[in-house]
Amino acid sequence: MRGYNNVKLTVQIDMEFRRPFGENTDDLVGEIARLVTLCASFDVPYWHDVPEDRKTKIYEKLLDKFELRVGDEVCNDIHIKKIIYEIAGRRYRDVRSTLYRHYQSYATDEDRLQNPPEDINANEWAWLVNYFGSQNFKAMSERNKVNRSKQVISHITGRRSFKQVSWAEHNEGGEPPAHELWRLTHQKKDGSSGSEQSRQVYETVKDKLEELASQPCDSPVASTPEEVLSLVVGQRSGYVRGRGCGPRPPSKSAVTTASIAGLQAQVKDKDERISQMEELISKQREEVA
Repeated sequence: MRGYNNVKLTVQIDMEFRRPFGENTDDLVGEIARLVTLCASFDVPYWHDVPEDRKTKIYEKLLDKFELRVGDEVCNDIHIKKIIYEIAGRRYRDVRSTLYRHYQSYATDEDRLQNPPEDINANEWAWLVNYFGSQNFKAMSERNKVNRSKQVISHITGRRSFKQVSWAEHNEGGEPPAHELWRLTHQKKDGSSGSEQSRQVYETVKDKLEELASQPCDSPVASTPEEVLSLVVGQRSGYVRGRGCGPRPPSKSAVTTASIAGLQAQVKDKDERISQMEELISKQREEVA
């Protein structure tokens, strides 16, 4: 997969969303899925158990066809590698789901072993047949089913990242604000919301922003679409709700460090003001004397 004259396809990486975006993104994600199917090992429970040499092989083969950029700079550092691994991990779970559906299409392990899926070797398929039939996997599958049934808000973007949706909707004014991105990722093509809860979130944020627009600019309450959306939907450990799976909330240590730095700056500013006042008083005394 190359561009014209065998040139690598360029893909931009957004470091805030931790996701690729642009016209070649679908090609990139599709190639990652293909390489995961061909190169990853499936005789382990999870993506993080896949041997590092297999993951590295996927990454290096991807770089043979794509040039990953952050702005104008070509970037292949550890941070970019982690982002590609995150996407590969999601595609790995997709492949595993497909393999599990293949497993379920046969009634006995004998039939399953005699009819392995394409693009997977016999030894790995034998391991999966045993794993899918284990009590641990069945218990995990049941827990996941229960957790999914509790979800009242879900996006409708499928495999497209929120960043790609945002990029596709950009115009001269830039990309859509946070609440409009929420609408785009939770509203169906016919204009209806994916759920009543999704519609309520959008309407609540929209109403709050209209209310804030009529207040003084120095109001201490949250005023940006991102801040208001965060207040309405809250945050979960590991990711920022309403922004897709890429953006991460600041760690507690980062927040603490920022708070300390802010307090130190305030103390320094206060000390400087006191020093200036003392100098002024000293000069006034000298003039009086």
